[in-house]
Amino acid sequence: MQVEAVLKKLKARWRNPGAMEIGNPYQNLVAVMLSARTRDEQVLKLLPGFWRAFPSPKELSQATTKQIESKINTIGMYRQKAKNLKKMAEQVVRWKGLARGRATAEGGRGGLEIPNTMEELVSLAGVGRKTASVVLVASFNTPAIAVDTHVHRVTNRLGWVKTKTPEQTETALLKLVPRAWYKTVNRVFVKHGRYVCIGKPRCWACPVKDLCAFKQKNLVAPKNADEILQDIERREKILEKLREQAS
Repeated sequence: MQVEAVLKKLKARWRNPGAMEIGNPYQNLVAVMLSARTRDEQVLKLLPGFWRAFPSPKELSQATTKQIESKINTIGMYRQKAKNLKKMAEQVVRWKGLARGRATAEGGRGGLEIPNTMEELVSLAGVGRKTASVVLVASFNTPAIAVDTHVHRVTNRLGWVKTKTPEQTETALLKLVPRAWYKTVNRVFVKHGRYVCIGKPRCWACPVKDLCAFKQKNLVAPKNADEILQDIERREKILEKLREQAS
């Protein structure tokens, strides 16, 4: 099982950061929370206006749920997400006050905007292990593996794991993948699963097909293969531009 070889090839193919790897830790956390079951493009488009209205956890914690809803009502599940965002911000404001107090008592500095450990992050409203893992990697350079449906599907097809849920996949990957490569997993497999290793996989466009255990490979390129590949590049350019504007 050539784990590092696969990750190296996919890292060379998918060079851009994850779509929600933006801004400071607060912005990163909010973006990932909003992206649940929502197209990245939709989230990135609303973020500049969201930051103007709620530039920090303090302003977000002081807003009403309706005010938050008005800034995110273009995406799915916006009412529940607004509730989670407000509660999360209230928790973070309290946490930050406690952290500052502890740091002062210990003669240090309490400068963190949000928690930087898995245990503390998953204690926040609306934050699961996948969200926390993305934030740990993108904002704190802490090794973690965020597993969504794309990561789950691709790693099962590769033959790396034989799991039924993303949670089981995360546990298996943490044991299988060398720690130095943890941060690469989500970044490359999300994009690979979105564009190439889709429901009906485009194995003909896969740079790691020779290292993949999937038996029903679709190796025959369609007549519009060039059009498909050009569309992938176009979508990536749009995402990257939106990501830069949202940061």
